[in-house]
Amino acid sequence: MGRLLFFSLLGFIALVVGLPAAVVVFSLQKEALVAKPGDVNLADFKNAQNLAERYDPRRMPPDQVTTVKATSDELDTLLKGAFSSMKQIATRVKITRFGVIAAVSAELPLPNNPLGRFLNIRTVIAPAPDGFEITRFAVGSIEFPPSMIKPALLFGLDRLVGNGKGQPILDSIRSVQVAEPEVTVAFMPPPRLMDTLKEAAKQHASVSDPQIVRRYYNEIDDLLSEIPRGRQASLIEVIRPVFQLAQSRSRKLDPVRENEAALLAIAIYFGDARFERFVGEIRSDEAKSRQRSLDHFKLNGRHDFVQHFTISIGLTLTGGDLAANLIGELKEAKDSQKSSGFSFTDIGADRAGVNLAKRAVSGKNAAHRLQRILANSHSEDIFFPRFTDLPEGLSTAVFRQRYGDVNSPKYKRVIAEIDKRIFKTRLFK
Repeated sequence: MGRLLFFSLLGFIALVVGLPAAVVVFSLQKEALVAKPGDVNLADFKNAQNLAERYDPRRMPPDQVTTVKATSDELDTLLKGAFSSMKQIATRVKITRFGVIAAVSAELPLPNNPLGRFLNIRTVIAPAPDGFEITRFAVGSIEFPPSMIKPALLFGLDRLVGNGKGQPILDSIRSVQVAEPEVTVAFMPPPRLMDTLKEAAKQHASVSDPQIVRRYYNEIDDLLSEIPRGRQASLIEVIRPVFQLAQSRSRKLDPVRENEAALLAIAIYFGDARFERFVGEIRSDEAKSRQRSLDHFKLNGRHDFVQHFTISIGLTLTGGDLAANLIGELKEAKDSQKSSGFSFTDIGADRAGVNLAKRAVSGKNAAHRLQRILANSHSEDIFFPRFTDLPEGLSTAVFRQRYGDVNSPKYKRVIAEIDKRIFKTRLFK
């Protein structure tokens, strides 16, 4: 979703509003309107997730009005969480008697210049008994007249979700009421809203070429037919030949794109098939219907580590490393309330996957080096250290007694130890 919001933002400013390039250039400023806050923490991410789950559009009937309520803090953390993988973007939301005030600062990858490199956006959504009203929209020092805002927004939505589909989305907002510090929005989603958003996400937020990912997915399929189901196998037995293929293809093709596609295929096959949504059609109908057991593939002798590792790879490539790490921690926080408990072992597997994915696509030289190492490795120790000695299965009470919370020095020392082990493996030296 962060990627979709990012493309929406840039599209609205440049193509959507239809401004000449010169106007966009002169919207640049030397200072950021919103200072970049510290990293999104677990509490921020959890608050954003809770708000999103509370008002999930999939649960809103299209034939009746749903009332959505949110505070300044909730909206602020939701927007901050949505852009958490975009480290060059800072956001702020505040609810006042004038309405919902939102600000975004994007640091563009520009060289030093007299105009600056920050794109600052400010907008105000005012209270409205019928529909909604944007009373201010400014990009840099350029203020857009109110009469221009809604037509531009409609044009932008049509560009984003499809011609003719923007107006029903705008019409779905029936009213906006403000009682500081809370905003209440009456919302009646149009029919097939989620299908519309999913299709838009596929078009604007695709992370790889489906044909390339399919090539690696089929390679994995062929490899598994050669590994007997009854024999315990390390995931390196799949990773090695997959990266031999990536190395071979990269003699003529981009190694970063090949690594990305290879890892997405691994994430779809061993982690979660839903990563396919970020790429396009990968699996055949036969592959989708096949019930192939993979629990004989292990890391540190455990299959659950394979799942944590590969899912974190997929999350990193589709949403960024910060979001991937936070999702891993959030899952463990939830597990602490269940019989499985909070496990630093799982977080170790998560962070190993995050760091491998980051390294694989960090540049051509790093991509080639990673291919050489993985294509010639017969031991998982080359990228996956031992985690089984770390504390695991901790209940909420035990976790709080030992570590307090995820921001405590004791907790951070364990995370630092995990990262130290990862970066001592050969792949990261």
